[in-house]
Amino acid sequence: MSAAGVLVRHPGKLVTQRQLLQQVWGPQYEKETNYLRVYLAQIRQKLEPDPASPRYFITEARMGYRFDPADEGR
Repeated sequence: MSAAGVLVRHPGKLVTQRQLLQQVWGPQYEKETNYLRVYLAQIRQKLEPDPASPRYFITEARMGYRFDPADEGR
């Protein structure tokens, strides 16, 4: 499963960096947070109306990421 898939399955909830890394790349990658930064930047380029000001894929500094579907249709 992709990181976006993990986030979308848990709408509105914080998913930690460690959880994402373990679920997507495996336990040996749990400290490779640079993977998440690059991947989320790519997802935002594809899915966000304005990737520089994300509305759906939100970063929680040093904690993880959150998918916020509440902004849909606005």
